[in-house]
Amino acid sequence: MKTVQDKAKALSDLYCSRRQGFKQTIANLRALTPWGTNKLRNKGQALFDEAERLYHEITKGMIGTAEGGMTNAIVRRRCRRLKKVYKALHEMSKPWWRQWIEAVGIALFLALFLRNFVFGLYHVPSESAETTILVGDRIWGNKMAYFFNTVKRGELVIFDDPQFDIDRSSTLHYYWQRYVGLPVPLFGLKAGPANWVKRVIAAPGDTIEGRVENGKTVVYLNGKLLEEPYVNRLPLIHMQREHGFISLQSFGPFMIPDFLKKGKRIVRRSFDIRYAPEEQPYYKISPEDIIQNPLTGKPIFDEAYTPTMRDYHGSIADEFGPFVVPAGKYWVMGDNRKNSGDSRMWLFLDEELIHGRASVIIHSLDSDEAFWVFDLLKHPIDFWTRIMRWNRFGMVLKSADIK
Repeated sequence: MKTVQDKAKALSDLYCSRRQGFKQTIANLRALTPWGTNKLRNKGQALFDEAERLYHEITKGMIGTAEGGMTNAIVRRRCRRLKKVYKALHEMSKPWWRQWIEAVGIALFLALFLRNFVFGLYHVPSESAETTILVGDRIWGNKMAYFFNTVKRGELVIFDDPQFDIDRSSTLHYYWQRYVGLPVPLFGLKAGPANWVKRVIAAPGDTIEGRVENGKTVVYLNGKLLEEPYVNRLPLIHMQREHGFISLQSFGPFMIPDFLKKGKRIVRRSFDIRYAPEEQPYYKISPEDIIQNPLTGKPIFDEAYTPTMRDYHGSIADEFGPFVVPAGKYWVMGDNRKNSGDSRMWLFLDEELIHGRASVIIHSLDSDEAFWVFDLLKHPIDFWTRIMRWNRFGMVLKSADIK
């Protein structure tokens, strides 16, 4: 077992081996231009002076001379303080590039930890949860919600695409897709699964059934007809929306990413017939973007609660079951039943894929762009007055009472 003197000697020898290096670090700081370095230079000099004092005191304490002798307790205190000062000087002595690499590495680690285990920010690109959640909403997801609590009926859960086939060819590929998710083709690293938001309708042990009664779609839970006030009651209007701002397919040998390419796509959005297209409460719609029926010359609508959704086999998606939800599984559905791929298509959601609860809308833009800066560049005035949905900032996403 090492004695106090042995530990003190080891520490003194370690400091002595780095002494000249620390001294050179302070000298280098003095040689720098004075702007912004005075505080750092003074701090370094103070640390070095303190280290020198502690080193000499510990050396005298080990010798145990009459005039400078110290008790073991005092030597321990001096050693503890010298360790801290040594670490501070060691950090200051690292090359600037190493400090940057370590700082970036720590920042990335913290970002990944927070993103995977504490909270997540999610951009909503689809209409599957209208009118609770709109295209262009940015959602705060609480990833700690289910650390100590179980998933409950009525909650809006965030989960990985249950149909995504994760790469299990190697441990690196598996964990990269699951916890990082960014594609790096140069190193053969693929993108991870998309994140979806749906409402939990049935929990393990529940019996769930979908029917069409009197031409309307309904859901039964444990033999009881569900009243579902959260389901979108508005018709969906067929329209086209513009996205991207680069008309080129490539720039020299480089292909333009899809999210940058300028184009239009067909969408179906909630439409309140009491308001004009430009005055809609959820999306501001330009009349020229509305798709007309070529036979009637009128807008095309999909009416709510009508059984037009089809599953992957071509059958009516809203006619299903009755199913008993297995242990560790959930039945989830989008609030916009006319335009949601959910358990009606792929049946039960595995509990392991759920990684949070949708809690708050941080901000919201009436936009189909992948990044808000695209709209700001294209519409610098309208961005603040028309595109930004100020009334949705900070909106709390509440769970439904499903019994």
